[in-house]
Amino acid sequence: MLKNNYDIAIVGGGIIGLSTAYVLQKNFPFLNLLVLEKESELAFHQTGRNSGVIHSGLYYKPGSQRSLHCIKGRKQLISFARNHDVKFDVCGKLVVATNEEEVERLSDLKINGAKNSLDKLELLDRVDYNKIEPYIQGEKALWVPHSIRRKPLLSITPSSPVCNH
Repeated sequence: MLKNNYDIAIVGGGIIGLSTAYVLQKNFPFLNLLVLEKESELAFHQTGRNSGVIHSGLYYKPGSQRSLHCIKGRKQLISFARNHDVKFDVCGKLVVATNEEEVERLSDLKINGAKNSLDKLELLDRVDYNKIEPYIQGEKALWVPHSIRRKPLLSITPSSPVCNH
């Protein structure tokens, strides 16, 4: 039986496991890492099947660990994508209020987003939000231009440059 010695073994070849391996290898290049994945390809389960939305931090309590990590992680992911030719689309999103109670909540979300460093948030009436998306109906909408959609990571293979850093 062939024996291999590894300094660290990471269980799971999805976005969390691969990100962990990438950062460890980048910061400690002499470590011998092993990523274990039960499937025949990487990013097969949740990572490969989710919507690919990179959250902006709109909903999180300002100053909370969750909001700080979301904002920092979003910036890091954009930088990583640009540096490694991972396709992404800054498409923005509309948060739609369908009644007056939800309209009030949109105003609160806009304030919350601003506190989380999201600029250019806009409250739109039906005429304006239908210019962006003509097939929705509601009272008002909050335009969040920071929302990003990344292409699925299904193209990541063990031979990709990211995995052989």
